[in-house]
Amino acid sequence: MPKTLAVQGADGAGKKTLIGNLIYKCGLDLNKLKLLEANTGRRYDNIVPHFEEHNIRLAFYAPSGTVVVEDTKTPDILIWVVDVTDPDQGKESSSRLAEAIAGGLVPKEKLLILLNKMDKSNWSEWVIAVASISFNNISLDVEHHIVPISALEGGNLLESRKPVTKQGIAGPEYKTLMELL
Repeated sequence: MPKTLAVQGADGAGKKTLIGNLIYKCGLDLNKLKLLEANTGRRYDNIVPHFEEHNIRLAFYAPSGTVVVEDTKTPDILIWVVDVTDPDQGKESSSRLAEAIAGGLVPKEKLLILLNKMDKSNWSEWVIAVASISFNNISLDVEHHIVPISALEGGNLLESRKPVTKQGIAGPEYKTLMELL
């Protein structure tokens, strides 16, 4: 049985790009791939609208099996996408997540908080730490992880990408999104 995945977060945080990247890399047979490339120009952010326009299910394959993207308040897995380039460094996003959880958005298995657009911050460990602090104050009764990613470039989605300290030294290695799915 496929797992359900809800992807939430602020407008412009990269939700469609993230879903498109995962579908492109982990969810297409060759026939769909050719059709998709002809119609979207290989742009990840165009994949979701294309699929929706043609009534194609948003789904991809993960180590745990098939994952289907749905708009539901009780998904198996909830992904909350945060734009780390926002000036408030995740504070507004963490408040919106807390409100959504209080309003009944509850994942059955786990919550994955994705710090997106890390490529814009040169994968800074400092940016990860500051954004993570905003989410530490939320009371979460479910397994949760904070994962730095670049939905556009695919960084830390399938293969690990280490953040960099202020001194230019490679920081700790985070689990990839795919490892957590």
